[in-house]
Formats: sequence, C-alpha cells, structure tokens
Amino acid sequence: MEGLSPPLKCLIETQSAIRNGESVRAGLTRYVQLASARDDYASALRSFLVALDNGQPWRGFFSEQSAQRRALVEVLASGLSGQPISSQLEALRAEIEKACDAEIREHLELLPLKMLVPLLLFQFPAFLLLMFGPLLRHLLEEINK
Repeated sequence: MEGLSPPLKCLIETQSAIRNGESVRAGLTRYVQLASARDDYASALRSFLVALDNGQPWRGFFSEQSAQRRALVEVLASGLSGQPISSQLEALRAEIEKACDAEIREHLELLPLKMLVPLLLFQFPAFLLLMFGPLLRHLLEEINK
C-alpha cells in the first residue's frame, strides 16, 4: 500500500510549494526527488519534465495512468506554463482523495479473501492431522496386530 496515492503526494507537495511562494516546478522537482525508486508515477513525471523542457510531446507517458493522474499532469503542465492553478489543484485534490478512499476500500474488501490462503494452506491441513492422526495411528496399530 506504499504507493497507493502518488498523485496525492505530488499534489500536496506542489500546493505546499505554491503556498510557500515557490514555483510549481520547485514542488514537482521536490516530489520527484523524494519519491521512491519503485514509484512509476514519479518516473513518468521525471520523463514529463524532461520532455517539457525539450519541447517534446509528453502526453504519451501517462496513457496507462488513471484519469486523476492524467488530470493532475494536465493541471501541472498549465501551471508550468505560467497559468494560475491553485483552484484547480483544490478541486482535483478532492477527487483524488475520493479515488484513494475507493482504492483503500477495494483493498480492504479483498483482504479477507487473501487471508484465507494461509488458512487453507497451513492451518487447515495441520488441523486435519491433529484430528485424523490419532485415528490413523489406532487403525495402523489394529492392522499390525
């Protein structure tokens, strides 16, 4: 669940930078630097920044991402071009938080099924051995007589 909400982390970092009088690029760069190496969204944002600096198309980096992630990048791109984005970030934050809540709820709903695997693989066979072990021992003793 570590990488559950990378866009929310990015949005919060960008909003924090804007509130502190820094640029959108400063917040975005800070997020990319602090993100873990396994964060695919941060690596896509790195590619986005490089492509934006070189004037290359960048929308292809986010084609496989969710709608909220693509929307955040669109807002960040307009912010990097100099447009005000504070109100858009606030609206987007509410949407991303709802999506995160839904993702957490979905994960929690699957958790009981995932927890059945150790039960079925380890505990149930052990219980069967405890139950049928004495019966098998008694049966083998009777057969050997």
